[in-house]
Amino acid sequence: MERGDLIAGQYRLDGEVGSGGTAEVWRATEQGSNAAIALRRVRLSHLAPDERERGAQRLRAEAAIASLLDHPNIASVYRMVEHGGEPWLVMRYVSAPDLADLTAARPLTPRRAAGLGAQVAGALAYAHSPGLGVVHGAVTPRDVHVGQGDHVTLTGFGISSREGDDPARAAFLAPEVANGLEGGPQADVFSLGATLYAAVEGRSVWGDGDPEQMHRAAMKGVVEPPRQAGALGPVLMRMLESRPRERPTAAEVARLLAEVAGSESTDGRVERTGGRRWLWIAVAAVAAVAVAAGLVVWLRPPTGVAVGAAAAGPVLGDPATADPCSLLRPEPLDRFGQTLLEADAGNFDRCDVTIDSGQDRSTVQLQFAQAGTALPEGVPEERDGMVIVRGTPVNGECARTLRLSDGNDVRVVARPVRGALPDPCAVADVATDTAVAVLVSGPIPRRAAPFDPGSLAAVDACGLLDRATVATVPGLETVDPDPGFAGWDCDWENLTTGASVEVAYDRNRGGIGRNAGNRVQIAGREAAARRDEDGGGCDVQILHRPYTDKRGYPSGELLIVKVDMAAPAPPPAPPPARVPDPCIRGVAIATAAVERLPPAP
Repeated sequence: MERGDLIAGQYRLDGEVGSGGTAEVWRATEQGSNAAIALRRVRLSHLAPDERERGAQRLRAEAAIASLLDHPNIASVYRMVEHGGEPWLVMRYVSAPDLADLTAARPLTPRRAAGLGAQVAGALAYAHSPGLGVVHGAVTPRDVHVGQGDHVTLTGFGISSREGDDPARAAFLAPEVANGLEGGPQADVFSLGATLYAAVEGRSVWGDGDPEQMHRAAMKGVVEPPRQAGALGPVLMRMLESRPRERPTAAEVARLLAEVAGSESTDGRVERTGGRRWLWIAVAAVAAVAVAAGLVVWLRPPTGVAVGAAAAGPVLGDPATADPCSLLRPEPLDRFGQTLLEADAGNFDRCDVTIDSGQDRSTVQLQFAQAGTALPEGVPEERDGMVIVRGTPVNGECARTLRLSDGNDVRVVARPVRGALPDPCAVADVATDTAVAVLVSGPIPRRAAPFDPGSLAAVDACGLLDRATVATVPGLETVDPDPGFAGWDCDWENLTTGASVEVAYDRNRGGIGRNAGNRVQIAGREAAARRDEDGGGCDVQILHRPYTDKRGYPSGELLIVKVDMAAPAPPPAPPPARVPDPCIRGVAIATAAVERLPPAP
């Protein structure tokens, strides 16, 4: 890259302002607005193709999350763009010198360091708050910019701190991170303490050796008490505790540092700033944390890691027994037409209400799901200990997502079935408000009766296919299963090639639908198979067991197997190549799944 290059058709490079690890930072000018911005180029070319794609996806998630941070002491991250096959983060340009520049000639006085640190701690407290749950993960002097009036701007959110294992980080590593654990909010407190320690002492908490030596010292976690910190010293030693749970929270640190600075300007309170509302960002993972190295988004802390005294929000509890119909009541929806609760629609994690208004019919679906690595598109707001994301109408339907504190989502969708739904978001909001009222009132009601012993609800979807069977689809030889909510669906997907296998459950009145495809027999069971719309995959439905639903209608539990082959190369000039029927593979995989089912009741 050179000065004058145009990145993503929007940003003209003015000059490189820094580099480290596998990244470089440029000052650039946005075309049209002539606004100065910072661009961070992240090189991923050294990674294997699958790792490169995962890295790019992680950065997209980081940038999306960091763009939601709105605080006077945090530099905004606007978006991520791609240029030349590499990701570039678009950020607010901060022209003020950083703390490393400020202390190059001589250390800071303890009082001034405390005043600057109080502002950083206030920014971290805002990011760590229950309304956000975002961890910086890599606070160093280069991230702390000091402008006029000693106003601090913290940069680095949305940037992967493990880019090339930047040696500049070693001097500020928390012991738990040095020992291979994921850095949570308390690691931010430590790295801020290490940054302030260096600012007043003129040396790192881990000595003056090379990065490898400092990393080994960080693993031991023994900090030499500061000699020049004065009244700041006791606060620093609390922040630099080797045990994360013994460190104060960022909000407590902000208050302590403000006291040392003798200023009431920063008291550690987390404020709503700007025009954006709070949001609470979580990642749903069994490990409870998704690591983006420079930005870690926490759902809940691992055992033994304290993140503050914030109360937990509503949770679903045991996913297999939580009743989705307890959150979706037809009566509040009566204003839109004649309503009817449908408790046996779709997978076991779902409940519907149909609304008839004259010739038109619509439906509201409420479904439990594991939370994704980022919030869905829409406007988020914090409410009653959870985040509600309100999407905009798309194709006549409207979606709402309630993100809970246990790694689960409650998704509400209002959509037309026949005719039009004049205001789908009004319908979705009524259903959402009903669900919120139940969620905050106490434990989520359990299902009134256990599932039938022969039900698919007792079968782990991931256990229906072994690795050898999945590997018959090219590109899935080494792909691990991704289990869904309560084990009622599972998928194997190669994000690079697009190849995938999905196993899921469904319930349908009458059993297999009329448009399910060609009728076949699979391991002695009624089934149907059809190519998907693009012709590269196959959807297979197998009737597991017929039963009578709660309204007395004959229904059926269905096993759904979807196979999507890797996208084929464009066919050569005529005569075109014959494309193999993907349903041959689809039926074979479905057969393997059926053979692992319990006997048909």
